[in-house]
Amino acid sequence: MNDCALTFIMRANTIMQFVKNKNNMKNNLLISIVIVCVFAACKNNSSQTVISDKESTVKQMNHCYVFTSEKDSIFMELNSKGNLITGNLIYKFFEKDQNKGTLQGTIKGDTLIANYEFISEGFKSVREVAFLKKGNNFVEGHGDMAEKNGKMIFKNTRILNFNSNIILK
Repeated sequence: MNDCALTFIMRANTIMQFVKNKNNMKNNLLISIVIVCVFAACKNNSSQTVISDKESTVKQMNHCYVFTSEKDSIFMELNSKGNLITGNLIYKFFEKDQNKGTLQGTIKGDTLIANYEFISEGFKSVREVAFLKKGNNFVEGHGDMAEKNGKMIFKNTRILNFNSNIILK
């Protein structure tokens, strides 16, 4: 993600937090405008490139996905080269510390499994994350986790729960 888009999203979220503290129709309209602008910034940041050489053709794609609710937001930027995925992931949940970090993983079928290296409460952590692609959206998966070699991983990625109301669009 370019610095301009990230700065825009952070500022939009700050504005949304300020406006949410005021409770009237005018401010609700402003929140709606900010959300539309965030979506527009993400859509304008998407691109697709095909790289060819003598041995293979690799498709590269860059996409942004956003979830917002009244008090929570998630921003995910994915850069793909074939099945290899890298990107950024930011969780902002009400009354919880923000998690901001990078993703690195692979897509198998319609499921993204990635290591999420992030900073929260001043500490660097790594945990496995899973997202199921449903149409043009992603739904985060949840399951039992265990610590292994300093990171939290899913005990069994074959039995993850993708029944969530949190849909990144």
